[in-house]
Amino acid sequence: MKSLFKHILASVVAGSLAHGAAAFETDPQPNLLEVFSPNRLAAFVANTGIATLRTLMEIKYDYLSTDIMRGTVSVAGITVRPLLPYDRAGLCVIKIERAVMLSDLTKPFKSSTDMTINLTGVNATTACLPREAAMGMRAAGFRDVTLDQAAIKVGYVYQTGETTANVALAINKFASIDFSAAGTILPRLGPHGYPGDPAIRVSRALVSLKDKGGWQAIEKMLPENMRDPLTIREVLTEGFTEILGQGSSTPLNAVERNFVKSLMDQVEAYIREPGEITIEADLPPNGIVIEPDMFEMPQVLIGALALAARAAPLARTKILSSDMLAKITNPEGLDDNTRLELAAALLSGTGVPRAPGMVPDLLAPMLDRNDLSGQASALIAAALRENDPVAAYSFALTAGAQNVTSAVSELDRLEALMTTQVALEQQQAYLVKTGADDPLQAIPEGTDPRDLRRISLAHFSGIGAPRSYSHAYYFALLAEAAGDVGAASLRAEIDARFNARGDKVREIWATSRGEIQAAALKDWISGNLGDRYLQN
Repeated sequence: MKSLFKHILASVVAGSLAHGAAAFETDPQPNLLEVFSPNRLAAFVANTGIATLRTLMEIKYDYLSTDIMRGTVSVAGITVRPLLPYDRAGLCVIKIERAVMLSDLTKPFKSSTDMTINLTGVNATTACLPREAAMGMRAAGFRDVTLDQAAIKVGYVYQTGETTANVALAINKFASIDFSAAGTILPRLGPHGYPGDPAIRVSRALVSLKDKGGWQAIEKMLPENMRDPLTIREVLTEGFTEILGQGSSTPLNAVERNFVKSLMDQVEAYIREPGEITIEADLPPNGIVIEPDMFEMPQVLIGALALAARAAPLARTKILSSDMLAKITNPEGLDDNTRLELAAALLSGTGVPRAPGMVPDLLAPMLDRNDLSGQASALIAAALRENDPVAAYSFALTAGAQNVTSAVSELDRLEALMTTQVALEQQQAYLVKTGADDPLQAIPEGTDPRDLRRISLAHFSGIGAPRSYSHAYYFALLAEAAGDVGAASLRAEIDARFNARGDKVREIWATSRGEIQAAALKDWISGNLGDRYLQN
């Protein structure tokens, strides 16, 4: 009886515990990483920004998505009702099918950063325009303004500090407008020796208008006598002359008159046969520095920027001719300068679609020419960089040894695409191939230890000698032993190249360093270098 009671009691307790456990079991809760995931944070920031804009205008949207690791924020189905002083009736409505913000977060802090805002399917009522412009649009038969695309891209180049801006507007059935500019902000001293307003080094400035039916619509609004191209030219010439002269009685100078004439030539041609008008600055490779006070005088900017009106951007004038393109596929008989010109165009995509894969074969005949092998090797290295960095490295070593200054940055780029072990192997293989693997043969004559440091620097940087960390270390050791005061810091810098790269790299360099030290000591003794550099 007691055993039966104990059995029943145990069953009841077990059932109660099981029921209690089941009663308190819940669905799993999101962890901290899910709550603060990058996409959730990005969505929060985007919605916070939209909420801020709602203090200035009414905004609605259908869907917002974020992919922050790819640098993308997308908003679809946007409706905006801005508050405008001239739209008392509240008729201004802007609808945007999709707005995308792109950035290069997947490759931050490389050589540049950029951000793009791309709007597609933009439609705005004419009430969004100032009253005079809205009346003109309605008179031309437009009840709204539709943009197939509105894109703004802003970039910043870390190496030079240059800021770039590109704007593209495609107005449906009216015109396409493109604007492109690039410049660098430069520090400038004020009149009392303190930092003043900065100057700007302008390296690109262009605005282009392409007709898409806009002139046909505007022409309907003009009186019959104002549709004549010569009449319009005369009226606009007087207007531009007045603007540039700022109401002064002083006549325009030759540069300003030439700009007005070139612009009116293009306007007249545009009216007769609507096409394209481009105003572009014809600048030297290093650009032009514009002082702050020059922005207040547009006529000065015309001369400083060498502005001119053309039928198309200057880039269109650099398109390679059919004869030149034929030489790419059949380069027999080309002179060396033409080969270099074609190779540079294929790498940059200037005047011809980018085709770096064709560069090695095009320049191969020049590699045996001592005077031009360096330039050819530099272009081949750049062409092979993305697909075969190891093969490109050998060509970059040749370019550096031939004093092509761009080879230094190319070698650095390529080493970032391979392991240190591979780089050391490639350096040694190049030295063996060129018969320069014995550093003892390169010890300079004379008694100045700074010559040893100069050779070490050449091998370390890869300019004036093939890059070789082993040779650079070897000559730094000799220079330090010979009493060169700058050699110790150079030796330490070479050692630092291999720090924080993992145990394997550290082990490889430790082994190589020991062998180099032994070789340097052996050559120091056998070559009586101590006696040569000794000063009593």
